[in-house]
Amino acid sequence: MTRSRTLSLTATKPSSGTGMPRPRPTRISVERAGDRARFSVLDQGLYLAPRPVNGTTDPLHLRVALIGIHMMLLGGDDVRIEITVGPGVTLEVVEPAGQVAYDADLVPSRWSLDAELGEDSSLIWDGASFVAAAGSNVQRHTRLHLAAGARALVRETLVLGRSGEHGGMLRSVTRAAGPDGDILYEDLDLTGARERAVGILGDAKIVASATAVGWRPGAQPVPAPQPVPTAESAGADAAGARGSSRVRRFDLAAPGAVARSLGAQAHAADREAGAMFAAWRAELTG
Repeated sequence: MTRSRTLSLTATKPSSGTGMPRPRPTRISVERAGDRARFSVLDQGLYLAPRPVNGTTDPLHLRVALIGIHMMLLGGDDVRIEITVGPGVTLEVVEPAGQVAYDADLVPSRWSLDAELGEDSSLIWDGASFVAAAGSNVQRHTRLHLAAGARALVRETLVLGRSGEHGGMLRSVTRAAGPDGDILYEDLDLTGARERAVGILGDAKIVASATAVGWRPGAQPVPAPQPVPTAESAGADAAGARGSSRVRRFDLAAPGAVARSLGAQAHAADREAGAMFAAWRAELTG
């Protein structure tokens, strides 16, 4: 039933208000079959192809990588990913490479993830860096709908601009809802002067996050010990101080938490949020 229902929607549909066909989305569905999980749909979209990968011994835990097959993101692109996770199954989605929204003279483009999680299921989204280059204008939407007992863990790293340039226009909306309503609704508007507003980014250009919904993750992992400074490293440490970052955890009112790191260097911010993501992933799959 899952197969026929999902595959019946693979044709392009007119986008609302324009009458133009929307690009074919990437669709992934997993379901339980006895004591194992299986892919019921692996539907290649215009921009991304889902490819199963190894890496887990749990028969109810499947992993899939999203492989780019079409240049993106350019002005007018509409990248859509639709996921269905059946009851009692864990699906892990990996982005092996980052994405860049290129200079499009501010012509809008879109990236969206829509996921439906069945009862007692889990979704792990291990996202790579997303760079909004100067001249880009991107809307990102992540929508998660969780049934009773479902859990989701999402990793996201947003980068404003490539090296040496100012970032483009980026708006990222994350909404997660459960049986009792919204768990998280965040609208991060980094367009125009808003990105430098007090309480948003300040002088940072990297926003790295790990978001857990559906359960309350455990304690924050203990940071790895830092090497003892040497005379040779003192100058480098001082020069890199502006690029330093520190992760912060925000517990949600409903079961869930957000770990966020801001910084001027992608590797530092992503490393810190990534450590939290790794700890929460181990907790989710343990």
